Amino acid sequence: MTIGILIGAGSVGKHHAKVMANRYEKTVVVDPSETVQTWLEDQLPGKCLYFHSIFDALTSLRDEVADMTAVISHLAPDHHQAFTFLADAGIKRIVCEKPISDSLYLGKAMVDRAEQDGIRLTVGFQRRFLHTANTINSVATTELGGNPSALVIHGGAKCLVTYGSHFVDLAIEIFGSSPKRVAGFGGTQRINPRGRDLDYWEGSLTWEFSDNRYLSMTFTNQSSVQAEGVLYAPQGVMHVYPDGRVTMSKRDISEIEKDSRVTRVGVCKDVPVEVIPSFSPSELHVILNEVEGNGKLSYSGEQITSSLEASLGGLIAAETGQAMHFPIPESHSQYQKLWNVT
Repeated sequence: MTIGILIGAGSVGKHHAKVMANRYEKTVVVDPSETVQTWLEDQLPGKCLYFHSIFDALTSLRDEVADMTAVISHLAPDHHQAFTFLADAGIKRIVCEKPISDSLYLGKAMVDRAEQDGIRLTVGFQRRFLHTANTINSVATTELGGNPSALVIHGGAKCLVTYGSHFVDLAIEIFGSSPKRVAGFGGTQRINPRGRDLDYWEGSLTWEFSDNRYLSMTFTNQSSVQAEGVLYAPQGVMHVYPDGRVTMSKRDISEIEKDSRVTRVGVCKDVPVEVIPSFSPSELHVILNEVEGNGKLSYSGEQITSSLEASLGGLIAAETGQAMHFPIPESHSQYQKLWNVT
């Protein structure tokens, strides 16, 4: 029997519950809120078993763990504990929502434990599994004169980690390397919609990559305007939207042919063309297919920790007002800090 166990059924988790209920012969949902049990009975009647705690679920189902695939979808500060429960129980297939942890130390510990115990662990950055970066680079090379050299993300109250970590990870994959350093400024307010005691970071950060490539991110907690992203390639741009959609606009090629110097800039006048369609909640299937397979995971433990380090390194830079160079040594004073972000 195939069994899926979902840890956390908040806004994202509820989407996962619907996908998992149709994927597995048995779906187990763990969440401390009894309103989740009511929601399951209303939305997925007879399709899910509900438990109040991970301990209760794993105790009740201890003879079935070999058949389980777990999805961790609650708050990042709780990810390490949930992962440890699952690993101790013997579960070997785990998908964890981003960020894998709110601590460099704990995130690395999860990856190390997975490698030690032969656990197929990955993080739910959808773009990684939909080959978004490969598509962007391929189209940019063919249509826009070469690969992108800058990604700019800006918007209202989205948080440099809650939303921003998606684009840190995307930039790492597009540019094909980890960043060299990050610098900027920022601060936090307790306005996180997932919990009043969780931080929500605003500010401006820039990550420098090799070969003069950059990721810049600005969010303000004083605006409710949705964020958007722009990728700059030699002869055009791509717009990156929160729902995963990517569109492309090009400069007039006749203008470039008259004077091809990069300093003779021009606007992109053509009608945007869709390059990548929007996400679907069912994209979780793509991630689960890989975790439940036997091949090499496309998102390695080294890549997971590099992405987490780049995101949390940005918070160190924002908090201290000093550039943070990568990799961050384990001896760094904030390597074990709990950032309390989602």
